[in-house]
Amino acid sequence: MEHIDKGEVGRDARGEWRPEGNVKLPPIYDWPLNPRRILRWLFVYDGYLLPWNLFYVALVTALWFWLSPALADMATLEPGWIAQIYVRNIVILVAFTGALHARLYIQKAQGTRFKYLSRWPDKPDSTFLFGKQVFDNMFWTVVSGGTVWTAYEVFMLWMVASGSLPFAGIYEIVYNPFYFVAVLVLIPFWRIFHFYWIHRLIHWGPLYRTVHYLHHKNVNVGPWSGMSMHPVEHVLYFSAVLIHLVVPSHPIHIMLSLFQAALGPAQGHSGFDVIVVAGDKVIPTHNYMHYLHHRYHTVNFGEGLVPLDKWFGSLHDGSDEAHAAMRKRKS
Repeated sequence: MEHIDKGEVGRDARGEWRPEGNVKLPPIYDWPLNPRRILRWLFVYDGYLLPWNLFYVALVTALWFWLSPALADMATLEPGWIAQIYVRNIVILVAFTGALHARLYIQKAQGTRFKYLSRWPDKPDSTFLFGKQVFDNMFWTVVSGGTVWTAYEVFMLWMVASGSLPFAGIYEIVYNPFYFVAVLVLIPFWRIFHFYWIHRLIHWGPLYRTVHYLHHKNVNVGPWSGMSMHPVEHVLYFSAVLIHLVVPSHPIHIMLSLFQAALGPAQGHSGFDVIVVAGDKVIPTHNYMHYLHHRYHTVNFGEGLVPLDKWFGSLHDGSDEAHAAMRKRKS
């Protein structure tokens, strides 16, 4: 875990937390390439693999072997194994998101240290279902998000188990260790590439007013905000998993695509730059870039791993120069 010795030093004149340094893109996009920096980014803490991507790989691997129906049982659509996957997903979704929310917003274990906005999102607000932001977020996350996620997972696993995929005849390729690991490594790149384009689509006026507005009611975000979306947005968002219809994939690949999409938003919408776990030890959340999207709406439609925002001129890296450029575009 990383170590810190900072408290509230990063607050600007408006009381907003600003991390030290601006949003930085991965060194794989630097030229000339620097192999040492790339290896460090891949394997050192707060890089590509650690802590989050390796956590998701370990989680879905354990779930596949110990908490999933046998592949043979999924060859036919039956209520028993579908219910098993649905219950498993809802329990994990509530446990993961609820744990982050409990530590940061109920216990307030680190106060407002490293919280982007110093105020708390706990006041009654009639714009949300049930008059409370967190209750509204929990409803859409669990009822809509958990259901759509499970529907995609059931469909994809049934396709694999029933031999209905185009690559069914060469299924053994997914057991090649080099191929298996390569697909695991590339899944986050594909998911973020897909997310950028879906996100740009739902910022189109008619879709924003009827669908995406629901997610953007959350300005002062928290873990439950991440998956708080309109059902149409959930259908579009989780559709990234359909890449596995044409790319030979193991069920673990399919589950990784879906679990990262389902649990990652809680991490990415925690509202804190880091989670303090013990003394000066922290877990980074990697969500400053997306926080700026919620703050300003017209920037940062993707994530830094695939720098489409930089290439298409919508990147806000947190610097004063980027802020001035954003205001100029708006005017």
